[in-house]
Formats: sequence, structure tokens, C-alpha cells
Amino acid sequence: MSDIYDYRVSPLKWTQVDGVADRLRELLHLTDIPYFPVVEVLENVLPLVVGDEADFSFQVGTVDEMGNAEGLTCPEGSFIRIREDVYEEACSGGRRPRYTLAHELGHFLLHTGQNQPFARTDRFEKLRAFESAEKQADRFAATLLMPEQHIMAFDNTNAVMERFGVSKTAARIRLEKLGKGLAI
Repeated sequence: MSDIYDYRVSPLKWTQVDGVADRLRELLHLTDIPYFPVVEVLENVLPLVVGDEADFSFQVGTVDEMGNAEGLTCPEGSFIRIREDVYEEACSGGRRPRYTLAHELGHFLLHTGQNQPFARTDRFEKLRAFESAEKQADRFAATLLMPEQHIMAFDNTNAVMERFGVSKTAARIRLEKLGKGLAI
């Protein structure tokens, strides 16, 4: 059993989560570009958009500080912190770390400033996906990094990996969820 805890958040339909990811791409004029520059957005764009008002910062934490946590997003929206080894690998085009950064961006955009406080679950409690902070952030990351309009009917896992810069697991799951392509 995993020691990863989840948080109960305001329920969202998957179309709502997808809409947030799609609107971000629209805002950044990236709807026609399959590969999303998540490192650049977190480092350069997000601090400019929300920095002055929210006192936001993008931070890189040490392995000693963060331990097993690859990323952390402040529920009040003041920072996103990524563990240094994950950040460095993402900067080098690492596929799994890019997903981690997009996942944390999802927490920031979906869960910052909710009217209700996060309710931490114990490790044995199973939340319904639409009220799980982790499932919502995963859905956001998948939609942001692998927009449906750029996935072709007969794409396979390797094609999706290459086009979007994601891991084999992320590509396979996305193809399965969309019912497209050849998830091999």
C-alpha cells in the first residue's frame, strides 16, 4: 500500500478539468503545437501572470528538503516547488518529469484558493476520481501535455511519446482513456 495521501477537493467533471488545460493552451497561443513547453511556462510565464498579485514563486528544492516528494504546490497558491533532480531532468527533456511539472501546474490552477480547505485522506481511503486532488491533477497533466486534437486515430504509444515528450506509461494511459490509437 502506498504512503501517498490524497486530498478531497471540490468535485469537477473531466470536461471541466480538460477545459482548464485547453484554456491555458489557448491563452498561451499553443493550441496548434503538440509539444507543451511546461518548464518554460512554470519558470517564465506563470510567475509573470500571477507573481505580483499572489506573491507567487516557482522554486526548486533540494532532495534533502523534499525527500520522496517530487513536487509540491502550496494550497494558497504562493509557490510550486519541484525537487532539483526532477527539475534538472525535466529541463533536459525527461519525459516523466515533464508530466510531474504539468501535474503540479494542475494542482495550482485547479485547487488554489478553493472555498473549502483540503481534507486529507488516510492512505486506506479511496476517493471518487472526480473529488480527488491527485486524479484531477493527473487528468489536467494528460490533457495539457497530450491534447486530444493532436492524437490521431491510429497512433501508437511510441508515436504519442515522441510527439508530446511523455513517458510510455502516460502515452499508453492517455490512448486507453481516449479510446484512440493502438495502446501498445
